[in-house]
Amino acid sequence: MNIETVDHSERAHAEFGPSSLKYYSICAGYHGKEGTNSAAEMGTRIHEALEVRDPSALQSDEEMEIYEQLLKDEEEIFQCVFGGTEGVAIIREKRLTLDLDAKTPTFGTCDIVATDGVVALVADYKTGISKIDPPRENWQAMAYTLGVFQTFPDIQTVHFAFLVPRNGGVINGTFERSEMGTLRDRISKVVSTAETTRPKWGTKTIDLDDLNPSVNCRFCQHEEHCPALGAVAIEVARRYRPDLLPDGPIASGEIDDTETIEKLYIVAKIVENWAAGIKFKATGMAHDGIEFETLRLKSMGALKKTKEKNYLAQLAVRHGLDLTEVIEAADLTLNQLSKVLHEKAPKGKKSFVVDSFEKEAIDLGIVEVGKTRYTLSSK
Repeated sequence: MNIETVDHSERAHAEFGPSSLKYYSICAGYHGKEGTNSAAEMGTRIHEALEVRDPSALQSDEEMEIYEQLLKDEEEIFQCVFGGTEGVAIIREKRLTLDLDAKTPTFGTCDIVATDGVVALVADYKTGISKIDPPRENWQAMAYTLGVFQTFPDIQTVHFAFLVPRNGGVINGTFERSEMGTLRDRISKVVSTAETTRPKWGTKTIDLDDLNPSVNCRFCQHEEHCPALGAVAIEVARRYRPDLLPDGPIASGEIDDTETIEKLYIVAKIVENWAAGIKFKATGMAHDGIEFETLRLKSMGALKKTKEKNYLAQLAVRHGLDLTEVIEAADLTLNQLSKVLHEKAPKGKKSFVVDSFEKEAIDLGIVEVGKTRYTLSSK
């Protein structure tokens, strides 16, 4: 077994990288928002731990469980494809650059590329709970597969596997070298269309024919001023109060007169109320067990109201905080004290310490738990 690791501490990201191709295939004007979140940061920690085979930087029992399951799944797919790792060259964090009929360079970093010289195993870790399309329908998998065929001319077959321990286990698919041309044409078309369309945002020449609203719009930088979403809102209002719709532009930056603004404000309220009703209905259906293709039920937790602040302070001291730390949490909320306990607790026991504290606070009647709230998010 020959293992190669690649240093990606200052890894660049392609403008139209493999992980975003699905969004561009749906809407060529898509442009992802900047920033990160706790789930993405957790995924980064787990990926880094897997790359070096050292879980010491993981921050919770949940992260450790995902890490260990990914190790098991990885061992299983090597056994299935190669009968083990003997005689297999393994490259971790392999950067693959695609040769496409497009001006913009497209590349991405795949978690594992392994080969015996003729057959390749390409694997990608997925630490979240989102639904993952099967490899043969998955733009990221198609892009990585094309990159492997173009990089390694002797490889004839690619076995692709998404390792998804929290949602589906291992998702497999197989590609043959004879499919290279089709893969290249499909991906080239998506990238070429996107690199032509996206610059139109800066020139205000983008129109409805360039765009396609979907559940992915909430991840797009242009969500708040997209004409396609504006057209959807106007269509909703037209069904309820067509008499309110003004002639001319409807974007906030293009309107100056008070009469038009007043009409559009009422339109906005109509759409807002309609949207709230639809969200309430859809969430209720999902809570009753009905499954949607692109939506999943997501708990927002229940509000916890502190009834006895003095008792809560005493309980926090019993669970390890000193009086100064309690006083610094001036309004003595459960969340504040739980946060301090979490920061103070040793690694590997943080969740246990906080859960124990909150459970006792609830059991003693110091804290009252309200009804659990739910929303829907993309799978």
